[in-house]
Amino acid sequence: MAAPGPSNVIARCVVDDLIEFNGETSVSKTLSFFNAQQIVEGLHFVNRMRDEVQTCRTLIGQLNALITELEAMEDQGEVFDTLISLREDRRNENDKLLGLNDLIA
Repeated sequence: MAAPGPSNVIARCVVDDLIEFNGETSVSKTLSFFNAQQIVEGLHFVNRMRDEVQTCRTLIGQLNALITELEAMEDQGEVFDTLISLREDRRNENDKLLGLNDLIA
């Protein structure tokens, strides 16, 4: 999608000049290749973000298991700081996961 404003006007002038220069109005194979390359790069990006989402979900599961183990310990005084820290880590990973999901969408 082209941006409104001077850059769009310049791009339109360039396209008009190219059409006038070579006399063709169809999209060249080179331009089709660049479009296909952009699509592939976009798919790689989305796949990378999905991998990041899976990593976040795995880490959240591990943090939940560790929190459950700490909560089951008898001496709550020793593990309080660790438990609070783990809960903050879990909250941060959840926030990251939400951001990644929004980015993918």
